[in-house]
Amino acid sequence: MAKDYDNMAKSILTDFATDISQFVIGTSYAVEVIENIDTEQHLVVEQLTDSTKRIRINEVEAILHIELQLRDSTFTPMWARNAAYHGYLIKEHQIPVYSNVIYFHPNAGRNDTGSYHYNSHGYEYALRYKVIRLIDIDGQSILEMQAPGLLPFTPLMKRPIGISIEQWVRECISAVAATPYDEQTQGDLFCALSLFGGIIHDPLLFKRMIREERMRESKYYQLLRDEFVALGREQGLEQGREQGLEQGARESTIRNILKFLNNRFTVEEVNDLIPKLHQITDLERLEQLLFAAPQVQNFDAFKLMLEE
Repeated sequence: MAKDYDNMAKSILTDFATDISQFVIGTSYAVEVIENIDTEQHLVVEQLTDSTKRIRINEVEAILHIELQLRDSTFTPMWARNAAYHGYLIKEHQIPVYSNVIYFHPNAGRNDTGSYHYNSHGYEYALRYKVIRLIDIDGQSILEMQAPGLLPFTPLMKRPIGISIEQWVRECISAVAATPYDEQTQGDLFCALSLFGGIIHDPLLFKRMIREERMRESKYYQLLRDEFVALGREQGLEQGREQGLEQGARESTIRNILKFLNNRFTVEEVNDLIPKLHQITDLERLEQLLFAAPQVQNFDAFKLMLEE
C-alpha cells in the first residue's frame, strides 16, 4: 500500500512540477522547472530518488531533489540517505543540489533536524536539507495560493481552528472542483486527495464526499477502487468491508464475463457491452451472465439476456 502512495505522489510531483517546486523553494523566489531528471536508470546506494528536477532560480541553475516519506525512515537515517543522494547528484550534474524531505504522516519527521555534520582531525563535512512536515503547514493559506498541484496534500495539513475535519475535507474538495481543468486532470486531483487524505482521516469520508463519476476519467481511478476493496478486506470496517468485497466481486465477475465473450465474439461486439455490464449492480445477475457467457448460442442471444 505504501508503494501506491509513493507512486501517486511522484506522479503529482511530475504533473504539477512548478507548483511543487515553488512550494518547497519558497514563494519569494521565481522558480522555473527546466526538465525532469529520470533517476530510474541510476542506483544510489540501493535507493532511487523520488523526484529530481533541473530548475532555475533567478538565472541560477540547480538540482531540486524531493524525497517523499509516509512515515519516518525505518532502516537508514534520512540524513544518511540524503548524503548518498547528494554525493551522486553533485557528481552527476556538478551544480548546487537543493534537497527536501516531505513527511506525510503527522507523527513523522519530528526528530529530523535536516542536517548532518562533523569537523574533526582536519576533516569537515556538512549536509543541510529542508524538512517539510505537512501537518505544520497552514492548510488554509495553501488553498488561497490557488496552486492546484498542492491541493491533494491539503487534508494532511493543519486545518483552521474551530473547523471540523469533515468541514475541512469538504473545503479541500471544493478547491479541487474550482480548478480550471478538464475532467481527467480534476479526476487525478480528486483521486490523489482521497488517497492521501485517507492516511490520517477515515477513507470512507472521501468516498462519501467525492462522487465516483468525478474520478472515473483519472489515470488513478482503478488504484483508488482497489484501495477501497483492500479497505474492506483489511480494516474490518463493516461498511467498507461490505462495499469493498461486493465491489471486488462485481469487478472480478465482469472481467470473467468479458474473457468468455472475447473468446467467442468479435472485439467490437464485446466492447459494445462493457458499459451495460458495469451498470449492473446486482452481483447475482452478473453471476447468471457469467454462467451463460460460455454457453449462449450466439451474440444476439447474450445481448438479449443483458437487456432483460
